[in-house]
Parts: sequence; structure tokens; C-alpha cells
Amino acid sequence: MRLRLLLVVLASALACRPAAVPPASPSSPSSPVPDERAPASWSNARLAVAAVPEVYVSAWRAAENRKHCALLAPARLSPDVEGEARPRAATFSGGWGVAYDLPSQRSAFGVAGTGASAWSGDVYDQWPERRVYADGSRVGYGPEGGTGPNWLAYVRIPGQDCLYNVWSRRGQADLERLLGELRFVAVE
Repeated sequence: MRLRLLLVVLASALACRPAAVPPASPSSPSSPVPDERAPASWSNARLAVAAVPEVYVSAWRAAENRKHCALLAPARLSPDVEGEARPRAATFSGGWGVAYDLPSQRSAFGVAGTGASAWSGDVYDQWPERRVYADGSRVGYGPEGGTGPNWLAYVRIPGQDCLYNVWSRRGQADLERLLGELRFVAVE
């Protein structure tokens, strides 16, 4: 009787699972768990153009994908690097990118709106870390190449067709902090 009740409860729980989150296969990492209460950082107020380094705006304005790939930038940099991090345009075919160089590390971290579509079926999605936000945004991230030490995130935002890349050569905590600082920029 207990086993039957347990099976009924388990079947009910699986049937109520949100459609936007596919079940995990045995060979893939666990599926992201949606948290309808967690807002994405880019749901916050847009940043004024004057609040971001000019290189963001110039890279975005020169990008082929600017009409379907809104400009994202961090509201703040980590206090331990904000005085020494130097932003520069980074090459992302069909898109835009900004990398930050540190005195001892080129491309230490950065943000890009790639020329790739975020919603195509061939976008890699087997990340060890995954998040789904209240607005339907999805973020998958982990060590580059599966081993690191660099960390990379793919960010998909409803209403934006580009696949955003966010990276940090400074580790997981730095990447997560950077993701938490991302905001749309009010450029027109």
C-alpha cells in the first residue's frame, strides 16, 4: 500500500512539472529548477548610457545583431578589480562583445551578445549549473571545456534572439557575481 501511494505521489509530481523545463536524461546534468520568485538581474531598471563604458555602446552600435540583441552590461564590477580593469571591444562574429583586461590577465572577464541564435536547437545546454528565472530567462554555466579554470555562461533572455556569453577567468564566484550585475542599457 505504501509503495503504491509513493508511486502515485511521484507520478503526480512528474505530471505537474512545468513544460518549459525538460526532464533530465540519465547522461545529462540535472535540469534547472524554475524559481518563479527569483527575478533575473536584467529585470531591474535599465542602466543609463552614461553609466557604462563607451566601448559597450560603440561595440553594440557596430554589431550586425543589434536589432535583436539588446545591450547588456554589468552595473558594477567587483570592488577588487574596478580600479584596474580596462574594457575593450572583443570580436564576436555578427555580434558585439566587451572584454576586461587586468594588468596581469588579458580578457579576465567579459560580456558578449553573439551572432548565434539563443533559441536554436543546437545551442549547447549540458551545463553543470543551470538557472531559470521568473521572466523565463535561462542561464547555463560551468568550467570551459568541462575542466576550467575559466568559467563560461550562456544566457538566453526572452525577447532577445542572440545568445549572450558571459565569462570569467577568475573563477565561478566571479562569474556568478558578474551575472548578478547584468542590466540592459537604455540605448536607442
